Amino acid sequence: MTTERMLNPALVWALLVLFWLVPGSSLAEPAFDSPPERDSAGFFTLDWSGADRFELEQATGPDHADARIIYRGSDTSTTISGLSDNAYRFRIRAEGAETWSDEAVVVVEHHALSRAFLFFALGAGVFVVLLLAIARGRKLA
Repeated sequence: MTTERMLNPALVWALLVLFWLVPGSSLAEPAFDSPPERDSAGFFTLDWSGADRFELEQATGPDHADARIIYRGSDTSTTISGLSDNAYRFRIRAEGAETWSDEAVVVVEHHALSRAFLFFALGAGVFVVLLLAIARGRKLA
């Protein structure tokens, strides 16, 4: 006489619910990895981790009313450039998720135009001095 063991249906359902609730690596909540707070170079890189596919959103207001998705895919970083002076808010979430999981605020402040002209003038001065030194050296030889 053989006795077959039957699985308890309640146990099967409990295990299925447990596996559904426990996040796996593909369902982990994404997060930014050390985002910059300020940028004056004209470009910066955002890095993140935590899911297989991501959506990255950019906005200027704290309520994200003007938000737009700027990246969708499986890469874990992107370089942002071409932004004017302002505070920009970036949020990230796993693709298809309902809620955004992390936010980074980057303040873009380009160097002043007067500073750029100062460096240009200094460079031009060094160039003229170098030309004069070369011309003087040729006369002596």
